[in-house]
Amino acid sequence: MQVNRLNIENNKVLNNNLGLFNDEGNTTHTSFKEFLVGAIGEVNKLEKNSQDYSIKLASGDLNNIHEAMIAAQKAEVSLQFMMEIRSKVLDAYREIMRMQI
Repeated sequence: MQVNRLNIENNKVLNNNLGLFNDEGNTTHTSFKEFLVGAIGEVNKLEKNSQDYSIKLASGDLNNIHEAMIAAQKAEVSLQFMMEIRSKVLDAYREIMRMQI
């Protein structure tokens, strides 16, 4: 019993971090498409932020190189993660297409 309760609590924390729960703890109905569009938008935002920091650094407007490097690393990691998700989705699609009905 306690293991199930812990798993449910862990799932709520994970889903809350993904934005699948609203403030009251009730589930929101987010489709997979909406989730992907939101994730792609977030990756795009991080890439643009990284470019802005790079431009500021090159023009001399940014005194702290650490901010530019952190923004670049965030953008790189998020893009790598998105590419892994893409690969997994394509693998799942190919596996479904190989199934015999």
